[in-house]
Amino acid sequence: MQRILAAASGLLAICLAAQAQSGDAYQQAQTAFDAHRYAEAAPLFARAEAENPGKSDALLMEGKSLANVERFAEADAALRTYAAQHPDSADARFMLGYVLNREDKPADSLKTYTQAAQLATPKSDDLKVVALDYVLLDDYDDAIRWMKKAVEFDPQNESAWYGLGRCLYSQSEFAEAQQALQRALALDPQDVQAEANLGLAYEMGNKPEQAEQAYRAAVTLADADAKSDEWPYLDYASFLLEHDRPAEAIPLLQRAVKAAPKCAACHGKLGRALAESGEARQGVEELRTAVALAPKNPQLHYDLGRAYRAAGQMEQARAELALSARLYGSKDAPGAKQ
Repeated sequence: MQRILAAASGLLAICLAAQAQSGDAYQQAQTAFDAHRYAEAAPLFARAEAENPGKSDALLMEGKSLANVERFAEADAALRTYAAQHPDSADARFMLGYVLNREDKPADSLKTYTQAAQLATPKSDDLKVVALDYVLLDDYDDAIRWMKKAVEFDPQNESAWYGLGRCLYSQSEFAEAQQALQRALALDPQDVQAEANLGLAYEMGNKPEQAEQAYRAAVTLADADAKSDEWPYLDYASFLLEHDRPAEAIPLLQRAVKAAPKCAACHGKLGRALAESGEARQGVEELRTAVALAPKNPQLHYDLGRAYRAAGQMEQARAELALSARLYGSKDAPGAKQ
């Protein structure tokens, strides 16, 4: 009898443990999500939804988790399903609007944000994404209008100030762009993109001293960030090349190439800097790499032709310069007139 009771007790314990493990799926997922372990959270939320379909917001949270690891197609599917099941969920629609933006579907994103705004007041970040939708649609007037609303809603939204600066810069509103980027940096002095873009805005606004100061600050920030991309180095180096300081540009461009080995512009600028510094043969090698990466870019072929000429390889120089001229007249060439 005692053996029977012990066996029954053991079986009950196993059942209870299994039930607890099943019931804990959502809590485990939420713990992972709160710790920003989104890849871990997503399948746990999926399991919680499968075990208790429609009984929680697990599907919504799965969509958010997937969006955070940039699995946007899967996030799209989860969020659409949840939104269909919960037509009054503004949260699901705001999140779906963001995902659609990241899927490069700006018209669908705007439609979804309009639906969401009918259910709840949008936040500053929502308005920022609406502005980015208009950027994708090449409508900068509306992009600037909505980005300004985003910073009005939340003056502490650093990424919205950065976005506003970028939009204004794209429309040659350099003074306003400088102000917006300065606001972004006041909120986050470590924002390397804001610092580099401030340099661009100063440069285009005819303020070379301020531009160089910003570029140097951006490079310092980039050097301290192992994940930095090539742009802070490339922007400053391009500035130096335009001011006839190619030797100073070389170490920056070497760092740019290291950060982005497949960057044609990085190799091209490095080749130009080397050639203009008296190292024509090394310049030719870098420019040959650049044109292999971007064979239809006429500027790269032009610079390669000049490097060949500086290296005394006149036949190759003539061929590259002729190819550059043909590409400049081609509709397929980057920057060619249509």
